[in-house]
Amino acid sequence: MKQFVFAVALPLLASAAFAQENQTAYEALRVVGNNLNRDYVSHVISVTGVRGNPQPETWKILVEDQRARGGVREIEVANGRIVSERTPVRTVVGSAEGATVNTSRLNLDSSGAYAVASHTAEKSNAIFATASRKSST
Repeated sequence: MKQFVFAVALPLLASAAFAQENQTAYEALRVVGNNLNRDYVSHVISVTGVRGNPQPETWKILVEDQRARGGVREIEVANGRIVSERTPVRTVVGSAEGATVNTSRLNLDSSGAYAVASHTAEKSNAIFATASRKSST
C-alpha cells in the first residue's frame, strides 16, 4: 500500500510544479527595468506574447533605444529573466520615434485582460483563441 501511495503522490507533486503560471506582461516589464535599464520601461513600443494559456512562456518587448540600430531594441523575457536582447534585423513598420506606450495609462495587466476575455466569451457561449489590443494613441 505504501508503494501505491508514493507512486500516485509523486506524479501529482511533479505536475503541480510544472503547472506554475507564467509571468504577466507587467512582470516581464519589471524584469527589463530591474535588469537592463529602468528607462526602457518609459520607452516601450510594444509587448507581445503568443500561445499563452493564459500567459505566454515568453514576452517580446520592443523599446525605443536611440543607441540601437534602427532605434529599436528587442528584448525577450521568460521565467523571470532576460533570455534574448538584440536589435531587430528587419525594421519596425513606420518610425519608432515617439511611438512609445504611455505606461502610466495602463490599467489592466495581461492576466486581467485574459480574465475579461474569458468571462465575456463564457457569457456569450463563445470560445476565443486570441486577443489583442491595438491603440492609435
